[in-house]
Amino acid sequence: MSARDELLARVRAAVSHSAPALEPFAPAHRRSDFAAFAAQLAAAGGSAVGPLAPGDVAARAAELIPRLAAGGRVVASDAALLRLGTGPWQPLPSGAPPHSLADVAVAVLCGALAVAENGAVGLDGREARPRALPVLCEHLVLLVDARRIVPDMHAALAQLPDAALEHHHFTFVAGPSKTADIEGELVLGAHGARSLTVLVVEAPAAD
Repeated sequence: MSARDELLARVRAAVSHSAPALEPFAPAHRRSDFAAFAAQLAAAGGSAVGPLAPGDVAARAAELIPRLAAGGRVVASDAALLRLGTGPWQPLPSGAPPHSLADVAVAVLCGALAVAENGAVGLDGREARPRALPVLCEHLVLLVDARRIVPDMHAALAQLPDAALEHHHFTFVAGPSKTADIEGELVLGAHGARSLTVLVVEAPAAD
């Protein structure tokens, strides 16, 4: 056995014996989960709005997005359009090359889940095509169901969509783009979106 093979064998053995048990996801969300998520997202430079009644989401988005866009281009995914209806946003062009989205001021997408312990939102690769969109846009707005706020990353990993793992990628977005490499000074929007706003949507009363 070569040194490389021996090293890889040790890594595989260590991983197989140390993998933590994943916690089951509780379908009913808790308002404390939203409060924790909002606090952690704020600490990361983003903001959470809600929980909003389903009927209030479009109005809140129509109030927020024009201020962010400042007259610039706004695009929304198909899933987001189902929640928002018509407004100051355009459908995300199907199969658009990344260069065609360089002028996008605001992108509105649906997050698959949110994590209370770190303020991250899980973004399914099937939602953002091309997947460079959350990086190219100036401002990112994500819609997330309140019932999909999980307490920690163990619960989040247990809830990853099977199809996303098999055929696409899955990204956790924790706040806007940022860096503090230069003299420890925090700069937002260094490598991507300058702001992240998460609109958290309550379940309909009939659910």
